[in-house]
Amino acid sequence: MKKVAIIGATGKVGSLITEKAIAKGFDVTAIIRDASKMTDKNIPVIEKSVLDITLSDVSDFDTVIAAYGVTLGHETDLSAYAKHLTEIFEQANRPRLIVVGGAGALYLDESRTIRRVDELEKENFPWFPTIREWAAASLIYKASSSKADITFFSPADFFDYEGAETGNYTITGEILEKNSAGISRISYRDYAAALVEIVASDSHHERHIGIFEN
Repeated sequence: MKKVAIIGATGKVGSLITEKAIAKGFDVTAIIRDASKMTDKNIPVIEKSVLDITLSDVSDFDTVIAAYGVTLGHETDLSAYAKHLTEIFEQANRPRLIVVGGAGALYLDESRTIRRVDELEKENFPWFPTIREWAAASLIYKASSSKADITFFSPADFFDYEGAETGNYTITGEILEKNSAGISRISYRDYAAALVEIVASDSHHERHIGIFEN
């Protein structure tokens, strides 16, 4: 049985990952700031903020899934969280880390010179500060890949909270890809299902990957 810890297990995407992980038969522990938000009392809880997590908190797990988010005005916390977690997961006897990242970190060309965040900056996208910080955090995680087993998992350009689970998706590399209609989209439910399958199959180690609905 896979032993999995989920940072941010009560969040929008974290709660879906938790649901899928339990259905898959994983032994799940939640790492959350407020234990009272965990409605399923059968799930063990480690009540800590991201910056308070230590190696001893996570060393007994096979995989740790980081599904944290930040509130408006606290976007730079994403880089702080990335620095803290890489320090932990670069140490010995640490599990695998899978980070629920952002689409802005994906590249747009094979030469890997332009990222989606570069386009969005020109478009004056309203959530740009968060997108920019996720892109910055992705580079922190990537820089530690030679020392730690970290997978940075970007959703599609349109991360659809209301979308249904289709099971019809493709896992990609770090270049943004679109379906035959020219759309880069994935529902939260398909994303959560894909992530749990990655854990179950023990695949896509030490990579930056993406996903889109076919």
